[in-house]
Amino acid sequence: MAEQKVYPNFSVDNNPKPNRLLAFPILGLVIKLILLIPVFIEAIFVGLFAIYCILFINWFVILFTGKYWTFAYTLFLNLMRFCGKITLYIYGITDTYPGFALNTKGLFALTIDKPENPNRWFAIPFLGIFARLILLIPYIIFSDVLQRGSGVAMFLSWFVVLFKGRLPESLYEFEKDSIRVSFSATAYMLGLSDKYPSFAMSMNHQTAKILLIIAGALLLWGHGDNNGTQTTQQNSPTHRYQYRQDYTPRAQNPMNYKTY
Repeated sequence: MAEQKVYPNFSVDNNPKPNRLLAFPILGLVIKLILLIPVFIEAIFVGLFAIYCILFINWFVILFTGKYWTFAYTLFLNLMRFCGKITLYIYGITDTYPGFALNTKGLFALTIDKPENPNRWFAIPFLGIFARLILLIPYIIFSDVLQRGSGVAMFLSWFVVLFKGRLPESLYEFEKDSIRVSFSATAYMLGLSDKYPSFAMSMNHQTAKILLIIAGALLLWGHGDNNGTQTTQQNSPTHRYQYRQDYTPRAQNPMNYKTY
């Protein structure tokens, strides 16, 4: 993958000695999620502050000055790094607890250049971010497929780590690519780049990655199909008729009354 053509620049080493307890199927994930509760709380509050306050102010800074606000750039990049630590910990690429600092703790590298001439059209309040969101729909679907595939990769990695004590290179690379794609989508939405994010992935371990992409696509399709089926059933005339029968008011259906 040509690193100069994608953003952000993201690199992380494979976990040389993954913790077998944290890789124990289901139990290890539950332990991680419990340990991460205070970190999740910080991420939510800092994220809400960044999105609803700093991003809003940054739109006007770009509109009136044509420059990206330095404080916003630093906060957004550090918040992405903070979330990256959490994701890497959950996937098992690192067993180091994320902590509460908005930095990488030397676990990985994540950089993106500060925008020099941000597009003012994209900075029009609400309209600009809505336009970005519409343009990003295909990429969001792609990212969703990779994230679901990464869930499958994480599930498979539990058993390999448990019995062999190592994180397979193919699963590690797929999860790394998935995280990079997610970072790219976030960077585009935050205006850290006006260039459309790249779909590029590493071509190493191609067969395993194709299978994981197929698994992610099937999971996404199955989830959407189930939601569509439930909605169709709820809106069908038969369902509405049954609903009226089951929930007929007592005043209109004396048989519902009981004698005490």
